[in-house]
Amino acid sequence: MRRTVRECCEMVGRVLRCAPMCLRRIFFVCFLLPVVWPGGGILYAAEGPIRYRVRIAGVEDRALRRELENVSVMNALSDRPPVSELQLRRRARRDPPLFEQVLRNHGYYQPKVNTIIDLERRRPQVRYEIELGPAYRLRNVVLVSSDPSVLMPLAEEIGLEAGKVAVASEILNGNDAIVRILRTRGHAFARVTSREVVVVHRAEAVDVRFEVEPGARYRFGETTFNGLESVREPFVRRKLPWEVGDPFDGRELALGRRRLVSADLFGSVRLGTGDVPEEGDLLPVTVDLSERRHRSVTLGLGYGSDQGWRARAGWEHRNLLERGERLSFDYAVSEVGQNGQLAFKRPDFRRVDQNLHLSLQREVEDTRAFRSEKFGTLARVDRLSGDDRIYGIGLGMRYSSVRDAEDSKEFNLIYIPITMEQDRSDDPLDPRSGARLSLGLAPYWDTLDTEIFFVKPRISMAAYYTLSQSNGLDWAGRVTAASILGEARKTIPADERYYAGGGGSIRGYPFQSVGPLEDGNPTGGRSLLLVSQELRWRWSETMGMVGFVDGGAVTEEALFDPTVDDFRWATGLGLRYYTPVGPLRFDVAVPINRRQGIDDPWQFYISLGQAF
Repeated sequence: MRRTVRECCEMVGRVLRCAPMCLRRIFFVCFLLPVVWPGGGILYAAEGPIRYRVRIAGVEDRALRRELENVSVMNALSDRPPVSELQLRRRARRDPPLFEQVLRNHGYYQPKVNTIIDLERRRPQVRYEIELGPAYRLRNVVLVSSDPSVLMPLAEEIGLEAGKVAVASEILNGNDAIVRILRTRGHAFARVTSREVVVVHRAEAVDVRFEVEPGARYRFGETTFNGLESVREPFVRRKLPWEVGDPFDGRELALGRRRLVSADLFGSVRLGTGDVPEEGDLLPVTVDLSERRHRSVTLGLGYGSDQGWRARAGWEHRNLLERGERLSFDYAVSEVGQNGQLAFKRPDFRRVDQNLHLSLQREVEDTRAFRSEKFGTLARVDRLSGDDRIYGIGLGMRYSSVRDAEDSKEFNLIYIPITMEQDRSDDPLDPRSGARLSLGLAPYWDTLDTEIFFVKPRISMAAYYTLSQSNGLDWAGRVTAASILGEARKTIPADERYYAGGGGSIRGYPFQSVGPLEDGNPTGGRSLLLVSQELRWRWSETMGMVGFVDGGAVTEEALFDPTVDDFRWATGLGLRYYTPVGPLRFDVAVPINRRQGIDDPWQFYISLGQAF
């Protein structure tokens, strides 16, 4: 086994510092002189850094293999290569015990880890060949209660049914599952007093026994609110899903907290039970609240090569009448137009999970496709279904004066927007996992020309997947499809047709330029298809990079033709600077199938939040 000179000197120094003087002299004469004397040679030569690769073989499950990679010392220290074979082997010996622990946690109690170090390769490789062995399974799962009259949860209810692989994390979670289920049955202070896990190697099985103290059953008592200042108590009390005397259910506490948090009026929300009542079964509840500021001002600034600079300013009051009413004003201006909106929201409209929205809007658009001035009003009711799904229906009116390349017309459209939105992503501005779905359908009637009637259906889906949690690598994808049914393209108002191109759709192409053109000017179409993919890499808390591909097309037909030849693709790179309110993005996009005389060689965009 070879050592570097530095290692040897450090080891010898430690020994000699503890030895008497006579032994130091003997050591010098008998050992050091022959080593360094001319002609005697060098026993331990320095080898230089060994930059190795690590491979884990024998584990087909990608999630399990990724977990092994994450606990590997060899992987964690790969950026600090050892300077000798001895150091490499010492480091490699630290991984097998860690791997065995992980495998036992996943039910493999007889794993074998064989370490092979191959120094003959161009780049040395440390390979761990793993034999998983049999997966131990749950045999007996027993729940014992101190009160025989209490109906205990079944093993299936806590996710530990017999025959299932004995995963340690699921067994540990059994404690929480038992308590959670008993709390839904009125046992507010249920607890697991002990858990016994026995591994039976002969049977390749695991037996689990829980001893449970369920406690007494309770009903909801009086609720006390602490911390209310300007928000009225009846509004807050209405958010709570229980009444005095209802059977206690821990899920009701969680639902009440979610409702209070979603009101966007409180900085902190905590719900808890009071002291155990000395008499009776009415359990008091305490709601501790901390109100946040109810007024805010927002400012935004962006830039795109196709539209130039754009700015946005807004003001909002989230507790106008002290019952969570929201009044907001928003104004945006860019080189292609301006938009102002006054909006009012009434929460808990007629029922606790329903909101009323009223808005007035004034908008001016001046693009290569058209110029329009419009004024509109909309009343909409949204209803929350579950935790992540919102249904909406409304009634709106929009008066507009539109001039395009062909003529100038006035329209007074009545429309009924019907929507469904579902958001299961983990973050509204910077999602890393989950999915989003948006469906919309809106019929339009023109009261100035009663023969004009058309319908606009739309669907948009986005998905997010974390490729590597440790490396900050994520994938994101989006597909959007829309159509206009019922009228020919020329009959439909130019500002209601579909356009593509620009930072909000296909980066790399000028604003509204993808689709039908007449004399180089976009005319819009009746069908739209957009696809986007991003590979997002966040290498630090504040910095990241994105590679993306956007594509799409707009056609004159109501139904998109999948073989359309003018489908446009673009690709590019983006830089992300992460702020507390979301990532600030800088994107440079290049058109792949560029049209001469129409498309620029590249486009540049600055905005806040991910592209989708």
